[in-house]
Amino acid sequence: MTDTMETPGPGDMEDQGPGAQQPEEDVEGASAQVGNDLLAQVEDLQAQVDEYLDKYRRTLAEFSNYRKRQDRERQQQAWRIQADVIRTLLPALDDFRLALEHVPDRDADSPWVQGIALIEQKLFGVLQQFDVTPIEAQGEPFDPNVHEAMLQEHSDEYPEGAVMEEIRKGYLMNGQVLRPTVVKVSQGAPEPDDGFED
Repeated sequence: MTDTMETPGPGDMEDQGPGAQQPEEDVEGASAQVGNDLLAQVEDLQAQVDEYLDKYRRTLAEFSNYRKRQDRERQQQAWRIQADVIRTLLPALDDFRLALEHVPDRDADSPWVQGIALIEQKLFGVLQQFDVTPIEAQGEPFDPNVHEAMLQEHSDEYPEGAVMEEIRKGYLMNGQVLRPTVVKVSQGAPEPDDGFED
């Protein structure tokens, strides 16, 4: 029994040639497709990362603004509470100052007058601990932000619009108006009388 070995003919080689190269092309095409798919996935993931990062930054900024707003509101609330308490003390301070301004000269050196002056100084010292400062008004231009006009009067001494008298002292606390100064405002010099009567 003899085995006969067939040698491939030229036709067989032609059949094998293109078929042998086709799997390689399929692999390259599939690799390119996988690469493109991966690239698209990476781009999608990068877009999601950018979106989440943007949301995170916005949320962080909003939270930071919220905390600042809360701190500001807490400070304003603390200022209002302090201001309400201090405003209740101001009439007592006004009364002490009024009493000291009207002490007769003969009693100016008496111990009880000096005691009242000491109490007034201590009370004002307590207010200064809360950054309370008087509003200076005498001779200053009238400012509706810190002054409250009660009277107007002609004056040869003060120009028109200047404060010529403090009726009630006003105060600032931390640079904000605690109580405006009640004032008398100059209308300027009176108009000269021409000597003619109607």
